[in-house]
Amino acid sequence: MMGYFSNATEGDFWESDNCAKCHHNGTGEDDPLCPVMAAHMLYAYEMCNEHENPAKIILDLLIPRNKNELGNAKCAMFKPRHGVTDRHLKDWDKYKQIMAEMGR
Repeated sequence: MMGYFSNATEGDFWESDNCAKCHHNGTGEDDPLCPVMAAHMLYAYEMCNEHENPAKIILDLLIPRNKNELGNAKCAMFKPRHGVTDRHLKDWDKYKQIMAEMGR
């Protein structure tokens, strides 16, 4: 099942966790919209019940549903802006904690 947004608010929240933090999404007003989000905005409603359609299969791959089918998973094309991931941040916090303990 492809990413499906029951309303604009749900789509906005997902976009803020994905497209807004992604290298592929432009940051300027005149920059293009995230291509994955653009494809979903253009075709998701039309394709949501077309299970064998190649376009539906591609949309399913780009924004998959969560395993529990409640909401959407991370975009398959997500690339963190500036290359910093949540794991990098957690590792940095661990490093700072270890260094602070060593300095005592």
